[in-house]
Amino acid sequence: MIDLIDNYYSSNDTYNNSNNTDIDSQKISKNAISSVLPLILKNDLTERQRSCLKLKYVNNLNQAEIAAKLNLSQPTVCRHIAIAKSIVNNRLSYCLVVLNRANNMWLDWENSNIM
Repeated sequence: MIDLIDNYYSSNDTYNNSNNTDIDSQKISKNAISSVLPLILKNDLTERQRSCLKLKYVNNLNQAEIAAKLNLSQPTVCRHIAIAKSIVNNRLSYCLVVLNRANNMWLDWENSNIM
């Protein structure tokens, strides 16, 4: 499975999804994830999971630094991050399936109206 959250935070301008090679599709995917990700983080994760992910991806801390900051053990931080990433990636994968289907339907409609 593609690690969607890692790809999202590691890319600067476009979303790197091997199934979307054209720039417009990458921008649409990145925009869709930007819309859905805050909802997933707020509604589907615990406060501790959110904190660990924020410190990892936004503050660029490693697990030992996160553990020290949150007064947790490094294995506990590792577990929170792994569970949170699994939840987020699962939810994002469903979003991208729907997005890809909608995009394909739009392209089919657009191509049928051009001819």
